[in-house]
Amino acid sequence: MKAYSISQAAKLVGVDRRTLQRWVREKRIPEPTTQVLAGVRLRFWTEHDMAELKKYKTARYWGKGKRRSRNVKSK
Repeated sequence: MKAYSISQAAKLVGVDRRTLQRWVREKRIPEPTTQVLAGVRLRFWTEHDMAELKKYKTARYWGKGKRRSRNVKSK
């Protein structure tokens, strides 16, 4: 079974890494399996977790917020 890092999972689902971390922190999605390597806690998503992420995104995620033009200066 393949394991995905947070960056890989976010890229495959189509969201930013910070969005995925926020969903876990706010308990919107179940926390992935955790493994400690050299004193660092790493989260890995399995194929089953990826399916749950994709299902959550399609059901509840609308995308990015309001896009603003960066070329216009405020008065």
